Amino acid sequence: MSFSSYIAKRYFFSRSTRNAVNVISGISIFGILVGTLALVVVMSAFNGLESLVKGFYNTFDPDLKISLNEGKYFSENDIPVNEIGSTKGVEDFSLILEERVLLGFREKEYIASIKGVSSSYSKVTRIEDAITHGEDLLNSKGVPRAILGAGVTYYLGYGRVAFQDPVQVFVPRKNASASNFNTAFSSELIYPSGVFSVQPDFDEKYMIASISFVRNLLDSPSGLSSIEVKVNEGADLQDVKSQLKTLLGDKFKVEDRDEQQAIFLKVMKTESLFTFLVFALILAIASFTIMGSLSMMMLDKKDHLRTLWALGTEVKVLQSIFFKEGLLISFVGAGFGLVGGVLLVLAQQHFGLLEIGESYVVNNYPVELKLTDVGLVLITVSAICGIASWLTSRRLTDKFLREVAV
Repeated sequence: MSFSSYIAKRYFFSRSTRNAVNVISGISIFGILVGTLALVVVMSAFNGLESLVKGFYNTFDPDLKISLNEGKYFSENDIPVNEIGSTKGVEDFSLILEERVLLGFREKEYIASIKGVSSSYSKVTRIEDAITHGEDLLNSKGVPRAILGAGVTYYLGYGRVAFQDPVQVFVPRKNASASNFNTAFSSELIYPSGVFSVQPDFDEKYMIASISFVRNLLDSPSGLSSIEVKVNEGADLQDVKSQLKTLLGDKFKVEDRDEQQAIFLKVMKTESLFTFLVFALILAIASFTIMGSLSMMMLDKKDHLRTLWALGTEVKVLQSIFFKEGLLISFVGAGFGLVGGVLLVLAQQHFGLLEIGESYVVNNYPVELKLTDVGLVLITVSAICGIASWLTSRRLTDKFLREVAV
């Protein structure tokens, strides 16, 4: 242990002759503790929220989605469908044809998106887990069936008791003339067989039907808007994605789940960053107490400093004493803050200390602890407190020592 480290340790553990110094040191430790704990808890809360919402999206989104780089529709004949299914790592895939439609039920109308899917759709996504009422659309028994998003049923006024009644689907005809409204739209009747609830963005937007029904509605026998792919468990997602890109060429894009919800993730990351910066700023303000504590300690230990200086101790060594003293204060506060934050997050995960309420999708507020966040918090606290300690220790100069020696 170096001389400066030894003296800094003695100063930290010994009580000052002035009670104010002890109080300010205690406040410094407590401030760093609270700031560190808050950073850990807030970042874990954002992680939990992001994981929760991503879980909703993952119920509806496939592992990989193939679509055009430019344009909306393409033909099934323009893409090597069979080769997609035989690609190494691909478990299954579903053909998709999606379009905006006008839904009519009794006296109500609502604009939604109808998503035509092939028979393997329930194997590609976990949509069956999201069906709250009724049954899967695959059980059609020769009748055109669909499952409606919970939001769509709400706006249409469609209840479970109305499952025997059809919904009318309207879509503009190709090359329709605006002068003749009666022939401008193509319409079909479809019978809802179930209701799904995933997340408001999906629940208020989608009706899911068979792709044959949508192709007939759009008069597009081989039309596709995308292909959704299920990757084998244990397979390398990025490797499968790369194979499909090579197979399909530049005309098509292959998106994983993060890329399918890029806007959502960008918003979450931005909110998390700004929240982190706000709490880091609060921690920086809390570090001012370290500067006050070290300044008070310099005055309190002026006799010691004068003696050490007179004995030939360099000013840089004396500065190092108070720099390390500041680091000790910050590390003790940060250490207790990290431990407290981690324990608090783990307690929330296992015991649900903070409840949201039974009417929400989860009863307890979601949190998720990541070691990378703990490391980031530790680096942030060390940097902020290290700068505060260094700036304060620079105040110990030859001029200061001469003044206290008078």
